[in-house]
Amino acid sequence: MRQSLKTFLCASVACVCLAGCSEEKAAPPTAARPARVVVVAPHNHAFAAQGAGRIQSRYVSQVGFEVGGRLTAREVDVGAVVKRGERLARLSAIDFQNKVTAAEADLTAAKAAVAQAAPQEERYRILIANGHTTRPIYENAVKALQSAQAQVQSAEANLRIARNQLSYTELRAPDDGVVTSTAADPGQVVSAGQKVVEISRSSEREAVFAVASEHVAQAKLGMPVKVWVQGRPEIAVIGSLRQISPEADSTTGTFEVKVTLPLPPPEMRLGAVVIGRAETEGPEVISIPSNALLQSGDGPQVWVVAEDGTVHRRAVELLEFSADSVVVSRGLSAGEEVVTAGVNWLAEGQPVKPETGGKSGATSLAEARPVKAAMGGK
Repeated sequence: MRQSLKTFLCASVACVCLAGCSEEKAAPPTAARPARVVVVAPHNHAFAAQGAGRIQSRYVSQVGFEVGGRLTAREVDVGAVVKRGERLARLSAIDFQNKVTAAEADLTAAKAAVAQAAPQEERYRILIANGHTTRPIYENAVKALQSAQAQVQSAEANLRIARNQLSYTELRAPDDGVVTSTAADPGQVVSAGQKVVEISRSSEREAVFAVASEHVAQAKLGMPVKVWVQGRPEIAVIGSLRQISPEADSTTGTFEVKVTLPLPPPEMRLGAVVIGRAETEGPEVISIPSNALLQSGDGPQVWVVAEDGTVHRRAVELLEFSADSVVVSRGLSAGEEVVTAGVNWLAEGQPVKPETGGKSGATSLAEARPVKAAMGGK
């Protein structure tokens, strides 16, 4: 009887154990957690620069007299619009007029000497042909005539110089333009070549900008630049980048960039403030929402959904960061799915169910094109 009871108890314990094992094996698998994702779509990153600058003349002439003297009149002031050949200033011309008079007298005397030497040479030529004079006498007559003719040529040259110097006492505009500065007033004695008036040629204008040193490497000669009048974007032209300064400004650390403007409108007058914008294609990058980044770990990381539906951490390199999106330069490939919501509640290897329909569907961010503000006024 005791042996039968022991056998019954052992059988009962075995049944309970088997029942427990059966219940453990029959436990349902962990359910995949829904996760909102975006599909990685590479695109070319657009480097852009926009900033204010000023309209300047491509050619600026510092105009001065070719002779020195006392300034008697300056007929233009700053802001005056001048035409080619228009008189700008005058010097006292008394001394130069006297030089012209003296040169004319010298020419008259030289011509008189020629008029005397020519008949004499002709007479001696006839006499030597008839044998009534000697050759040395004839050669002296020829020499006297040639000397008189040379004096005429010299006097004519001196007269031309004197007349040119007299004309130099009037300063005239070399081109059409605008007077941007003056450096001498009536009564002042100026030397030859000294600046009296500065003229900016109005026919060729350009926009000048100051570009930050970290962005000037993206600028290329000949690249198109859109330029418009500040506050009036409808008045715009497409210019061409003509010059990049090889040295930075010692004060601001920026580089001067000049943009040629073909047929600029009248509103882009000299000194006008304009806005310029340039864009250039950069390397292939990937844009994702900023909330896809993990707030833990070493460096920026994201959750990437594997083919088996589990998530795994992936380190990425960022090129740019903003409140809404980040630009990834390395770490992701086209077509991969990146989790964008609840990233701090996931665990390595956790199964997820990507939501790709309706409001939580996968989104391509190829249209996101960050912009860098890199240009400043000059």
